[in-house]
Amino acid sequence: MQLRKLYGISKKYLASLVLLISHSIFDWAHKNILVYAGPGVGPKSLANTVALLQSLVADPYTIKTVDSDTIIGTEWLNDTALLVMPGGADAPYMEKLTGIGNQNIRDYVQNGGKYLGICAGAYYAADRIEFAKDDPRLEVIAARELKFYPGLVEGPTYDGFDYVAPQNINGMRAAMISWQADQPFAVNKKFVAYYNGGGHFVAAEEYPQITVLARYNLDTPSQAADPVAIIECKYGKGTAILSGLHFEWDPQSLADTPLQLAAIKADLLRQNSDRVLLAKHLLTRLGLTVY
Repeated sequence: MQLRKLYGISKKYLASLVLLISHSIFDWAHKNILVYAGPGVGPKSLANTVALLQSLVADPYTIKTVDSDTIIGTEWLNDTALLVMPGGADAPYMEKLTGIGNQNIRDYVQNGGKYLGICAGAYYAADRIEFAKDDPRLEVIAARELKFYPGLVEGPTYDGFDYVAPQNINGMRAAMISWQADQPFAVNKKFVAYYNGGGHFVAAEEYPQITVLARYNLDTPSQAADPVAIIECKYGKGTAILSGLHFEWDPQSLADTPLQLAAIKADLLRQNSDRVLLAKHLLTRLGLTVY
């Protein structure tokens, strides 16, 4: 009887040890964080994304910028902890990644991978987008292939953004948002984050695989609810977090002129600790270890 008990304990111990080792091997193997840097990615968005990751992500991750050739290949599928699609313009992403590139991204997330889409990277991960509808200069209405968000992303949420005029600042905002999840802030806590052309997730509450994390706080009583700004999507075994806001931007990277931009910068700097806490939380939700 004692031997049988001991054998049972040994089997349980061995099973636990094997599980621990397998998890450790998995975590060690999936050590790269890839940041897409192909055509369409905004240089400043890319720089801020990489700088944020470098400041927050702990060892043993390696942060790498990659192009479409990497994504169209398959080597990255086995050693990547997170794929980040930064801000910019998502139509060039489609031009390079339609077909096998997007299929690789879907397979990666389906099998347990993690995806972070910021502004253009969030539009890109929708079922379809409507951008600047009825504006003949700017309109983009099209389906997208990733479909981590199974609905429509519509934007810009705020007026004034014009991607044809890169020096335009009229679409920039220190946008007020309202937090909707149970951590790391109190529910409905309000704070500001940098906004420049991002969209919102239409009817996000209707999809069971979607968790609403934050809303734009537009102060428009006529609406039943403020537009959704940040979501978490479950897709197969994996997770995608999509943000219409540029939470990756360090306010110090914004210029001090003209006065309109200086005012936005000042607003963002006053609540920069909330931005950093938000970024840490989103990365943690994606399974990363942060400082």
